[in-house]
Amino acid sequence: MAKILAVADSHGSSIPLTIAERNQDCFDKVIFLGDFFDHEDKEYEEQKENFLKVMKFKKANPEKVKILIGNHDANYIVPELYGWQYEHETEIKKMILRNLEFIDLGFMTGKWIFTHAGVSGIWFYNQLKNDGFNIQDDKVPDIQFSNEFLNQYNDRLHNGDFSILRFTGITGYGDEITQNPLWIRPDSLKIAAVSGFNQVVGHTAVPDEERIQKKDTDVLLFLDSLPFNRNVYAEIDTETNQYEIKKFEDPFANW
Repeated sequence: MAKILAVADSHGSSIPLTIAERNQDCFDKVIFLGDFFDHEDKEYEEQKENFLKVMKFKKANPEKVKILIGNHDANYIVPELYGWQYEHETEIKKMILRNLEFIDLGFMTGKWIFTHAGVSGIWFYNQLKNDGFNIQDDKVPDIQFSNEFLNQYNDRLHNGDFSILRFTGITGYGDEITQNPLWIRPDSLKIAAVSGFNQVVGHTAVPDEERIQKKDTDVLLFLDSLPFNRNVYAEIDTETNQYEIKKFEDPFANW
């Protein structure tokens, strides 16, 4: 695999889907980084319409397109969490569950990991312990994060096991190194990201000058943007490890 297009949180905006549709022929994979619901400016019907269009795009391109889950999506299907739009909670839950087989926790190819917020090594080790691996707190485990583990987590999500989506911190904001791939914030990810991998995430809007971060020799790309934009995306060549973050501009579009 070589060329990947990654678009970040839409929250009902049509811009990420427009980016994907206009550029799909130039890429081997197109990845949506989650968060299709909850927006300060977009009405619920716009969010609903956008989500269904994204899923239609996925079903028309099942191998090329990857749909990842975000915290604003998981809020509606994890029992102990709650959605922001309580009046539409039941319908949103039904839409997500109806399409659950097409939604993943993450995608990985080579040394590149794509999730909504990022994979913390601390979260991964805690997850291993929860899954019954013999992990000692005073030793770094020999087990390394891999596509095998990520595929297992994806399968669990598809089968309705939402334990992998649960909030794994104390504060409501999620800026903790123990947080899962839906919630961890940039400052914590820069400390605790699994070593040996580049990561591409959305989740938290950052200034343009902070979108590309380094952790040792690894690269972290942050693509989320403010609600009135939603136009940031990344082009990545996983064979050469070349990448570029871009902004989509269409003066004739009415977003």
